[in-house]
Amino acid sequence: MVQAEVIGTIDVANGVGEGPCWDDRSRMLYWVDITGRSVLRLVLDSLSITRWSVPDFPAFIVLRERHGAVVGLRDTIMRVELPPTTFAPLCQLEPDRPANRVNEGKVDPSGRLWIGTMQDNLNPDGSERTITAATGALYRVEANGSFSRVLDGIGLSNTLAWVDDGRTMYFGDSGANRIRRYRLDSHGDVTATEEFHAAPPAGVCDGSAIDADGYLWNARFAAGRLVRFAPDGRVDCEIGLPVSNPTSCCFGGSDLRSLFVTSARFAVPAERLSTNPREGALVVLRTAVTGTPSMRYAG
Repeated sequence: MVQAEVIGTIDVANGVGEGPCWDDRSRMLYWVDITGRSVLRLVLDSLSITRWSVPDFPAFIVLRERHGAVVGLRDTIMRVELPPTTFAPLCQLEPDRPANRVNEGKVDPSGRLWIGTMQDNLNPDGSERTITAATGALYRVEANGSFSRVLDGIGLSNTLAWVDDGRTMYFGDSGANRIRRYRLDSHGDVTATEEFHAAPPAGVCDGSAIDADGYLWNARFAAGRLVRFAPDGRVDCEIGLPVSNPTSCCFGGSDLRSLFVTSARFAVPAERLSTNPREGALVVLRTAVTGTPSMRYAG
């Protein structure tokens, strides 16, 4: 059982913080606030925070290999320079599904960008809308911007992580509260699917990170904790957090032993906010195990 300790919180009061991404070249952390329509950056050495507004609800940010980043907006994937002030469309995944939105995005070890969608749960003003159908899907975006639909019938896309040099992928559906394991061929096509864990732990599966031992660290939304799953699917340990709704996590720092966890204060009752104003904070943990770096998109 590995040890991890919360060493601090940065009270950014995100509506829905998501998609943390560590830039090892500049020692900065990037993430998004979906309902706040913004991209945020933490400079680790000074602990300074910068926030930039974006045109629509952003679901994720990933870095590009050459320069800049990719930001997934509600219905369009954008190449951006950093800071994100210029936007150039990369692709539009679902023009045939206008009631959907992007929700998850990560880069695999081969530099391909994977993006999950869901039925849109946000009204134009950022208020909550009820999900009524599993209309989401999972897409693989190549370096040239071409894309393929890999999975369909997804309720709420979350968790994208890879082991075995990208030949094994973890992908979660929060609507079903399940994380599954997918075997991939060299092209990124699914060759086999298997259940990963038994009965789910408390909370709902949200975003995840992989450590160097191949264990999956999963944010459990509505349960105020991280769960570390062993490669065989058993729960190795659970770490309590000072926020109710952790949303995702990534490893960073010079030794990849800092674990950054985003969270959400969206739809948290006012009485809970009054007793815990840290809801929506960025939580920082120190782990006894080394993590894996954030991959960069080859396009």
